[in-house]
Amino acid sequence: MTERDLDTYGAACRCLLRLRENEGSPYLSDGEFVARYLPRFPAWSEHPGEVDEAGLLVIAKELGLADEIEATRDYGRVLAAHRAGCSVLVRTARAPRQAAAEAAPHEYTALLVTIDEVRFRLWCPFVSGHSDLLPEADRAWWDAWGAGGLVLRRRRVPRAAVAFAASEKSRM
Repeated sequence: MTERDLDTYGAACRCLLRLRENEGSPYLSDGEFVARYLPRFPAWSEHPGEVDEAGLLVIAKELGLADEIEATRDYGRVLAAHRAGCSVLVRTARAPRQAAAEAAPHEYTALLVTIDEVRFRLWCPFVSGHSDLLPEADRAWWDAWGAGGLVLRRRRVPRAAVAFAASEKSRM
């Protein structure tokens, strides 16, 4: 297993690592990440980072990024979830390039950075090991790319419970 292997198979995992860093967690190398999860995902010895939705949820929970994942192709639902503060991974059936020629089918996973009623923007990790903040894309590209969102949802802790926990902690 080399660091490059996570680039080849683990775009969704690279998005989770990026989210984790965006939230202020310390850097976790690809090697450390794979070593941490290899016992749970033995197939990673051949395809590091390759996960289905259930595996992605396991990792997202352990990284503190989600308690559940909602898959939807509906742009409006993705927009509403993002506005509500949820992080969203975007899976596309075609390369996320804005070109008139239709790209051959190939699945990509990217991180939704911004979205509004008419456009959206993705951060995309590539198999080359590079990543890029892609140019804004008009909403029409959502359908052209066969895009769908994986909404990372966290359960909200009632404020009273947070206040109670804080008061209990101060008593100790």
